[in-house]
Amino acid sequence: MIHYNVWFNLRDGVNEAVGLNIVHEFLRELREAGSIVGFRLLRNAGARTKTKMPHYQALIEFCDDAQFQAAFRDQAARGIHAGMHGRMIPIVSDFRAELFEQVAAPAQSTVTEPSLKYACEI
Repeated sequence: MIHYNVWFNLRDGVNEAVGLNIVHEFLRELREAGSIVGFRLLRNAGARTKTKMPHYQALIEFCDDAQFQAAFRDQAARGIHAGMHGRMIPIVSDFRAELFEQVAAPAQSTVTEPSLKYACEI
């Protein structure tokens, strides 16, 4: 599983409900088209004066690298200013994106605790 994390702010003057609806609709279209597995939209709960991160985060999931590459290739073919993606560009600022791969659970540990022997003098 590949996780594409996008942190962003809405530009000044953009109504939160309207702006997030545009982002949500774009991601919903991708999910319905099979371009992504799923997504979540999050709001940063930290006080704006205490956090360095943008106010919103989109967690976008891809099943594998092939799906990830296809989604970006398809958007490039449509044009970044086309469709719902194009509607997001003028409303979003401070866009930061990072790609994360899911870490496999470690195999059952073969590490054993050493036996402890206690000696007491009475």
